[in-house]
Amino acid sequence: MSTRDKKLLIILAGVAILALTYFLIFMPQSNKRDSLKSENMNLKSQYNQLSALAAKADDYTKKTKDMSDAMQQVYDNFPSYLQIENGIMDAVAIEKSTNTNITELTVGSPTAIDVNNPTGDAGTDSSSGSSSDSSTTDSSNADNSQSSQTADGNSSQSQTGDGSAADGSTSTGSAKSTVTGYQLYDVSTVMAFKTEYHGLKAMLGEVIGSSQKKTISTLNVSFDDSTGKLTGEMLVDSYFLYGLDKPYEAPYIPAVPHGTNNLFGTTN
Repeated sequence: MSTRDKKLLIILAGVAILALTYFLIFMPQSNKRDSLKSENMNLKSQYNQLSALAAKADDYTKKTKDMSDAMQQVYDNFPSYLQIENGIMDAVAIEKSTNTNITELTVGSPTAIDVNNPTGDAGTDSSSGSSSDSSTTDSSNADNSQSSQTADGNSSQSQTGDGSAADGSTSTGSAKSTVTGYQLYDVSTVMAFKTEYHGLKAMLGEVIGSSQKKTISTLNVSFDDSTGKLTGEMLVDSYFLYGLDKPYEAPYIPAVPHGTNNLFGTTN
């Protein structure tokens, strides 16, 4: 082998060593450096976001507490359950506090409201469909489980087998709120009444200003020329949240005297 050939081999060996060094050492290190640089930029961006959040941690904590307190106040305005006697005693309270004579009263059983699909639109999911069926069942039960009270003071109510009013409707769980986990129910009360103008205003104020959640769905009023008073019918919807962590508050029902121990008034 000549000297020229040796020099060429040495040059080729040097080029091969440089190429191997570039592809096996320099390129991987360069790619690793670019990857670390990109990761470092992402971490820096996350650090800046977390630093900004940490700087406002006290503000966010206060706002979270304020929102929780506001939600709790909303929950406090809802009773945990309503029964037929609640609707009856509400009507009695309206009569006592306003110049109104309620001639007929009908209290329906609780009906589940699907808060996840309040409009009842189709095509949401299977759970809303089952809740619709449950609501239909509750509505049909309302026809068979009602309380009617007429002007003569007689009242009647239908109860379930265990003695509770419409307890079966509270077994519906498919319409629970996906956020709170509570089930909203509506109890409809129909009141037929006779009153005067100021009595009507007082009655509306009594319902609207109630501490509990109530709405007036329909109101029909007409003027009676023979008596000079107003007669009408009002549909009031009362709401309760089933699942709240508070007990059911039964209404105060005063004792009703039955008969007399001194029939002929001969003893003291």
